[in-house]
Amino acid sequence: MFPYSKLAELQQITGLPREENLVFLKRLSGWIQKNGHTKTSLIKGITTILKQIKNEKKEKKKKLELTGIKNKVLIKYSDEIISYHHQGLGARRISNLMYELHKAKISHSSIYRFLKKVENG
Repeated sequence: MFPYSKLAELQQITGLPREENLVFLKRLSGWIQKNGHTKTSLIKGITTILKQIKNEKKEKKKKLELTGIKNKVLIKYSDEIISYHHQGLGARRISNLMYELHKAKISHSSIYRFLKKVENG
């Protein structure tokens, strides 16, 4: 989709990791289609989207701090794990999927405890 060198440049400019830069670019393309591509519209879109992404990161970090998770792999894939849980998958199946898709070894008991903490608030 985008050359690696351009993504690296964007990462230096925005200060966001590669995955979040891809989200940023998708949101920006939607903004451009909706609001046009004038200079002021682009600048407003860029600043608005960057603020939204940084706010989402803060909320996610705060949410994870409340649950007291120390497992970094679990934190990395927490959104995906919650998504699979909402689709009706159990902890064992999610554990197997994480290994199949990402080669991430997360025990089913860790996933179960994580989901229990997230659900209880």
